[in-house]
Amino acid sequence: MASIAKDNHGWRILFTAPDGARRTLRLGRVDRKAAESIRCHVEALLVAKTAGVPVRQETAVWLAGVGATFRERLVRAGLVEAVGGPELRLADAVASYLSRQNHVKPASLVATRQALQNAIEYFGPGRLLGSITRGDADDFAMWLVHGARSRKQRHAPGGLRPATALKRLERVRAFFRDAVRRRMLPDNPFEDVKGPRASDIDRQAYVSTEIVERLIDATPSLEWKLLLPMARYLGLRVPSEPFSLTWDCVDWERGQLRVPSPKTEVHGKPWRVVPIMPPVRPHLEALFDATPSGRVYIFHELRQRDSTRAAERGWWANVNLRQHLLRLIRRIGERPWPRLWHSLRASAETDLVARFPLHVVAAWLGNTPKIALRHYLRVTPEDCARAASEPWNTEKVAQKAAQQTAEMGSILRKLPSQPIPQSVPLQQDATQFCSIHPPKVAGTGFEPVTSRL
Repeated sequence: MASIAKDNHGWRILFTAPDGARRTLRLGRVDRKAAESIRCHVEALLVAKTAGVPVRQETAVWLAGVGATFRERLVRAGLVEAVGGPELRLADAVASYLSRQNHVKPASLVATRQALQNAIEYFGPGRLLGSITRGDADDFAMWLVHGARSRKQRHAPGGLRPATALKRLERVRAFFRDAVRRRMLPDNPFEDVKGPRASDIDRQAYVSTEIVERLIDATPSLEWKLLLPMARYLGLRVPSEPFSLTWDCVDWERGQLRVPSPKTEVHGKPWRVVPIMPPVRPHLEALFDATPSGRVYIFHELRQRDSTRAAERGWWANVNLRQHLLRLIRRIGERPWPRLWHSLRASAETDLVARFPLHVVAAWLGNTPKIALRHYLRVTPEDCARAASEPWNTEKVAQKAAQQTAEMGSILRKLPSQPIPQSVPLQQDATQFCSIHPPKVAGTGFEPVTSRL
């Protein structure tokens, strides 16, 4: 397919291009061995161009290391694409990749940028993509845990937390996967890299209902009196889901709440339906009775801040409700627990799973059984106390354990597929609710039945 020849100007490669034209690629002053090696790579490029298959690993590494002048000759010969040259360098490839991420939310884009900045910091901005091997990827994963620094710990020893390192490794893997799909690389060196075991056991906390009720009593704000039980009893994601609630989301007759979910809307789940638990309904009714006519959002007063406008564009992390919650916790004489709002949501799911099947609770909270088992469910003090005090029936215990094992095995076998959907009646109720009750605002007749008694 290609041959080498020598004249007064040095070695050259003669080949037939995919369009049938005869082409010449001059190599300059090189020895015969180098010319023969380049000829093999040219033949590999011809095969990839003609058959439409990825370039083999050895040729991709060689191509990534050639100089700009010789690469321009390859472009003129029709062996490589012109756009592939600068993008094969890590910094340029990262910039091109980020410019195409216009379909993700701003917060997700920031997280992706942080992960790829770690890659640039470790490999160097001028590192060529084709020169990064699987061993380099393993070293990078290790460096994230032991050598990388976050913005808040630049002067602290050690690396990132395992959970953070794992997420960043996943984003770097996605970047290289995109490079493979665009034929900038023959394969993904991060494809089978194992990340650190992410364990947040030191940040897990179960918040009792007694503490939450004391917090509710300690605040005079009706909106805070509702926000706290929504987080603790319904497991809403604070602040994105409560701040997206409007009064037309409340179905007083059925006792249901249609919860908008900005986090999962990009995955085709823009909302979910949850029951209005008894501890939540009195606070929801009290806020409704005190709301002036014409207001749309349930948490109208809490939304009156500049950060809310940024949150509606995807920057929900800017809505700082943490400081006021810390003040309330100090007011009742309690110590703050790790991950204030997430722990309230996790405690809600823990209590609900004790009363309802896991797939039902996962549908209510908008996650999957696998995520619930890994990040949300907690062992409570009441679990240990009940196990130590209840009569022990060996036959019943064995029967119940076998039943639970069979149920969990069935759930875990379904985990790689799509999340378990809500039950059919619940979906029908949600559809009927959206069609029967068009959007309304407070004060136009859509009010709780109990407020009239």
